[in-house]
Amino acid sequence: MLTVFQVCFFVGIGLMLLSLIFGNIFEVIGIDGLDLDFDIGLSLFIPISPILLIFFITVYGGVGWLIWNAFPALEVIFIILLAFAAGIVLSTLMNLFVIRPLKKAQNTSTPDSEDLVGLRAKVTETILENGFGEISYVINGNSYTSPAKGIHGEAFKAGQEVVICWITDYIFYVSLFDI
Repeated sequence: MLTVFQVCFFVGIGLMLLSLIFGNIFEVIGIDGLDLDFDIGLSLFIPISPILLIFFITVYGGVGWLIWNAFPALEVIFIILLAFAAGIVLSTLMNLFVIRPLKKAQNTSTPDSEDLVGLRAKVTETILENGFGEISYVINGNSYTSPAKGIHGEAFKAGQEVVICWITDYIFYVSLFDI
């Protein structure tokens, strides 16, 4: 059983390191938009996401290994139950106090499409007649840029103030902002 705890611990550490290394490599080359997180409805009681599963495996193996070495007289089933309970408790705490607040902070920084309609923006790259250009806008103190097109196919020069009318397929349709 000691081997099982050691394998769980080292596999968990290895997966965390791989996640860290590949996450940083992919971020450097611009591939950082893949989110493999999945939740089930009872995530308070059953915290299931890839990072929490890896964390659980690591804690389960580490705690099991520590208890096995510290208290060799304990029954194996008792050690397994203690390690399992420690894994569940620590995974739940990590979910509640680390993962959820980070997700909430990430979600609040990204504006919804509905919040953008009616927002003033500035043309950063000329919008060609019946073509595309680029606008920049500020929301919640953060500056964003997006591809844009005139609502009637009209052209807008860089520097003009426009208003976002609607968004379809990540294309922002804009019209001239008149005071």
